[in-house]
Amino acid sequence: MGVDDASLPAWWHKARKLEAENKLKEAEAVIRDGVPHLYFAHATADLYRLRMLRMKEAGDAAGAREAFDQSENFIYFMASLATSGGEGAALSYERDKFMRQLVAEYGSDPRETPT
Repeated sequence: MGVDDASLPAWWHKARKLEAENKLKEAEAVIRDGVPHLYFAHATADLYRLRMLRMKEAGDAAGAREAFDQSENFIYFMASLATSGGEGAALSYERDKFMRQLVAEYGSDPRETPT
């Protein structure tokens, strides 16, 4: 995800529009309703990752940090939804990969410094 092009589903475009309007709970609901499996949490984490980048670019450090935290919460939530050891290992791998990207895009790991 992360790209707004015509190949992406309508729910993604709607969620991105709501996020841009700061209607975050509504955007989360659109994603949850549009993705009928545990990957709704990954899509929501990605929505907040993109918000983090947008806030960072706008110079809103507090908004970027808040979006980072929300993204982290959703990607960890996704991994917690595993129903077996193998699925848990796979989802944990995806979580860790996503977190490396999130930290890299943030520019540092804000969890290592007090807010």
